[in-house]
Amino acid sequence: MKTLKLKLTALSPIHIGTGEDYEPLNYVIDKEISKQSEGKVAEKDVMYVFDEMDFFANLDTAKKVEFNKIVSETSYDARFKLYGFIAANKEIGKKIAFQKISVRTEVANDYYKGIGRVMQKEGDGKKVFNTFTIAKTYIAPNSHKPILLGSSLKGSISTAFQEELFREEKNGSKEERYKRVEDLMLKPTKENLFKNFSIADANPLKQMTFIGEAVNKKRNFDRSGIPIRVQAIFHGSEFQTQVTIKEELDFEKIMKSCNDHYLPLFKSQFNHHTDEFTRKSLLNGFVTKYENFTPSINQFLLKVGKYSGARAVTVDGIRKIKIKTSRGYVEKEEETTFWSIMNLPFGWLLCEVVV
Repeated sequence: MKTLKLKLTALSPIHIGTGEDYEPLNYVIDKEISKQSEGKVAEKDVMYVFDEMDFFANLDTAKKVEFNKIVSETSYDARFKLYGFIAANKEIGKKIAFQKISVRTEVANDYYKGIGRVMQKEGDGKKVFNTFTIAKTYIAPNSHKPILLGSSLKGSISTAFQEELFREEKNGSKEERYKRVEDLMLKPTKENLFKNFSIADANPLKQMTFIGEAVNKKRNFDRSGIPIRVQAIFHGSEFQTQVTIKEELDFEKIMKSCNDHYLPLFKSQFNHHTDEFTRKSLLNGFVTKYENFTPSINQFLLKVGKYSGARAVTVDGIRKIKIKTSRGYVEKEEETTFWSIMNLPFGWLLCEVVV
């Protein structure tokens, strides 16, 4: 049995989806003003997260009556009235907040302009409201700090290692060769190779999250899908974790498989000829910093979390990505969209063996 320590650095924002959302019942957004050196003042947008029961407990008697009156309404727009009420009493939420998260300007401005207000009316007169839900990234319940789940890391590594084993298989059709790989990697049997490999949840060394808009950009079309508000881990955030591996597995081979799978995808996003669409969508600073990037001998790349793209989570050689069209579904070998946030790709993680 061998134990290795890894340092993980987010090269781009990461969102580990939980299926849970922040709602305007348990947060407010407001300007935070701080004094800098030489008397200068800095201003930024911040989301203050709190428990809605604590919010109610801190209302005075008159406001509790108003709160209960809104809650007792059965109309469609009662919930959105409540959002407006909480926003109007944001100082209470700020006072009891247990977490503060930086908010991108575009999200904050939407909140300031639209919280609790009607966006539009449909043909039947029904009011349409902005729900202002924000998808959470995985946060430790006690520390309220982001964690990279060991299951997410292991799943990302497993995809790359399956591809390595598939390339080594020489006999039979593609389907037969991959079936043997599945038997070795995915079945819950004692022969499963990754029963000899475990990776712990990665705890933060230097980290911060922010609230931004995930944008789905369409290939070959000059348009984007409707943005989705998400909490993401900032690029530059650092984590540490521990790998335990039995002698039956070679960790150097695992590292190589990760670079063989992910490095071509990483490089493709900068390529004028093969992925011009993605390159045009990226921040110039990211392109300049990483277009000639090569991992060191003790480093390997992963792509983790939601919005990573279908190529990252599928095995080259048997890849069949279902694409929805007006006539149904077709199968292709690469995605027709690209998810970004702050003009950066999602999910790139550099792993470095430190012990």
